[in-house]
Amino acid sequence: MSRPWARVLASASLLIAWMGQATACTAVPLPLASVNDRLNMPIEGEVSQAWACKDSAGEHVVLATRQTAPEPLHGTQIQFSKFTKSGASWKRDWLARDFLMDGGSGSSNATSSEIILLKDADGDGLAEVFIAYSLPGRAGEPDTGKLLIFYKGHKSAIRGAIARTAADFGSRKMDVGFQALPSAVQSQALQLWDRLSLPANLNKDPLLQASDPPSAGRRASR
Repeated sequence: MSRPWARVLASASLLIAWMGQATACTAVPLPLASVNDRLNMPIEGEVSQAWACKDSAGEHVVLATRQTAPEPLHGTQIQFSKFTKSGASWKRDWLARDFLMDGGSGSSNATSSEIILLKDADGDGLAEVFIAYSLPGRAGEPDTGKLLIFYKGHKSAIRGAIARTAADFGSRKMDVGFQALPSAVQSQALQLWDRLSLPANLNKDPLLQASDPPSAGRRASR
């Protein structure tokens, strides 16, 4: 191959690499009070987390919200949703719901911690959404952990028991869709699951600690 052609190919490779970097998702937290105005649509419940990123498919916003669960349930409904900008407006891509039962149902503590991660784990220019959270178990029972992975419009999940102390045992079960994910996406999901499932006093994973804002608790997105 002649040197001029080699230089052309090298320049093209650099351009492709630069374009890939330009479309990589870098998630940023949004001020919670600005979400309604940004999306220009009513949002159900109280927004607890809001993240924005831009990838090769456009601009996206991912929300976590909470509201009182509908009757006959007693507790809190937690929701996760993703929006994509379409022209001058926004459309909702998906919505996932779960419930936190209050003390009257026998749960040990009607709270949860959510980790939201937006990341192009497989390097294809499109951001995956990972949502990890735990639901308190009844007295004497383990907490329930859930990890949702949204990849190219499809949802897969890991579910299992969460260890409360170093002496407890946890478990995990991947659904059928998880096995079809690219290995890089599976690896990222399993790292998040390990973060979620370890007892709090053993949870020292720097992967997410490094990206947590000082007051964000267990939030993480990058």
